[in-house]
Amino acid sequence: MRRAAAGALLLALSAAALPAQTAPAPNSSSPPAGPTSPPPKKPKTARAPIDFSGTWEIDAAQSQGISTSMQGAVISIRQNGDRIWIEPVDRSKRYLSSDEIVVDGRMYEKAVGRGMKGTVQAAWAKDRKSLWIQTVTKNDDGTEVAFQRAQWMLRDPDTWTRRTWTVQNKDNRESLLVFHRQKPAAQP
Repeated sequence: MRRAAAGALLLALSAAALPAQTAPAPNSSSPPAGPTSPPPKKPKTARAPIDFSGTWEIDAAQSQGISTSMQGAVISIRQNGDRIWIEPVDRSKRYLSSDEIVVDGRMYEKAVGRGMKGTVQAAWAKDRKSLWIQTVTKNDDGTEVAFQRAQWMLRDPDTWTRRTWTVQNKDNRESLLVFHRQKPAAQP
């Protein structure tokens, strides 16, 4: 019963946060490209509403539900528009891995840790003040083994919060991780 309620909550969060998939409308204003036509212009990349770039250190005192792998974590984030690259600064932390997130609202398949595959879908919230990431992990036979929703927000320019809801087997977990941006080292 508890799992069903948590699953319903996560599905409701999923439906509210991620936009519906729609096919783009055909562009009838431009003629088809021919041998004498100039090459089509590349579409402009939309500017992301939030930039998470920086080096972030977890604040254990403000966080709740920190996993052992995240204790003492320092994470580097590079962001270029809707592409986000995450990697641990301290490579000796075995259970923290590098990752890439594509924030375009589409579902894509990828490795999701410990040799498993799954699907990821990431989209900016409608109010453009947070990022929602949904991950479904599957085992080798395609059976879903975990469902996770995460909300990333910048509380202020130097405080990143990552709230995560996870349903795995009969276990439902919620965590709130608070990170502070490290100031760049002064140049001599």
